[in-house]
Amino acid sequence: MSGSFTQVFGGTTIYPADVSYLSLALTQNLSLEWPVGAAEGSNVVARIIDITPTGAFTVTMPDATAVSVGQTVLFNNLGPSTITINNAAGNAILSIAAGEQWQAYLILNTTVGGQWRTFRYGAAVAQAQAAALAGAGLLANGSTLSQNYDVTDFSATPYSLTAPDRAKVFIWSGGLGTLNLPTAVAAGDGWFVQVRNGGQGDLTIDPSGSELINAGATLLLQPNDSAVLVSDGVQWYTIGLGQQAVFAFDYTSVAVTGGVYTLAGSELNRIAYKFTGTLTSNSVVVVPATVQQYWVNNATSGAFTLGLRAGGSEPSLWLTKAQRLFCTATAQTSSRPPRHRPSPASCRLRKGAPARVTQPRHAPTSAQPVSALRSLPPPQRPQGAAHWRPQPLAPTATLPRSQGCLRL
Repeated sequence: MSGSFTQVFGGTTIYPADVSYLSLALTQNLSLEWPVGAAEGSNVVARIIDITPTGAFTVTMPDATAVSVGQTVLFNNLGPSTITINNAAGNAILSIAAGEQWQAYLILNTTVGGQWRTFRYGAAVAQAQAAALAGAGLLANGSTLSQNYDVTDFSATPYSLTAPDRAKVFIWSGGLGTLNLPTAVAAGDGWFVQVRNGGQGDLTIDPSGSELINAGATLLLQPNDSAVLVSDGVQWYTIGLGQQAVFAFDYTSVAVTGGVYTLAGSELNRIAYKFTGTLTSNSVVVVPATVQQYWVNNATSGAFTLGLRAGGSEPSLWLTKAQRLFCTATAQTSSRPPRHRPSPASCRLRKGAPARVTQPRHAPTSAQPVSALRSLPPPQRPQGAAHWRPQPLAPTATLPRSQGCLRL
């Protein structure tokens, strides 16, 4: 018996069913079927399809996973209306005006919609198709591009983002979790995602390696917080960091040992601060010169003192164990120094009558600092309470010329 083999079919693929031509009178939106397994009389995909539409209708291609790549269709719009060719997922492949001929061929069949490439026949001028231009964050809508953000819900932690996640929206739905960012260098300048904590615990945004986000090592998103995370190719930043008012009061602990310590990164914009550590010298903590309140617990040890100031070069306030402070960040100007040291204001209350505050007779007129920290008074008993005794406010502290701190 001979071991040779003769190819009698010419070496080309033999299709079990192949329809070469279809004339389609389009009077409504229509879905096509692949010739294999199609019922008799069905509108099947042919090599050449002449379409005569009576309106701006849509033709939808069948499931791309049911066939192999290389499927090719030539669409000829005989007019008079523009038609749209969609993939099986409902996304536009082509927008064909009257009198135009376009060919589409399948290059990827791993999804229902597949990936199609298109080109136009007989065009004197090149014309781009929206579907060919659509990328991350964009969706072909007929002959135009529309913004589109794919939404991904995730609860597994840690969850790591990759370069193809560009322009997506990620919704955290778990408890405590961590979202790992790709390296800013690999992501590139302008890469972004949108993140919302829709879960029940804090979500930590963790950049890669030593990269920072908002100048901090990590970013904490509390429940209902959201932000756009953007890379400049080196570090990470947030745009529109939205925080719920219920979480406007928060807490952090900062260790200090001496010298000047400037709050930065994730230490900024907090409300309650606990300062710890053994002081080896007098220490000053610098906060931003912005309107903010601070609840401060000085838990440091050692034979030295801890101060707080709002920018500048002079301490505004030497801290006791626990204080509530308010930074006014208000600029004031004056032409002469004070002649009198201000005396404390007093608060006169009468049972059943509104409170009246009596100001000092000689009020200060000197220039005060750009930022002033004011110590808030302790809570007072309700007006009209039995055995009520007036509670005078604490005296006004002496303020340095550069930065100041007022005790109310």
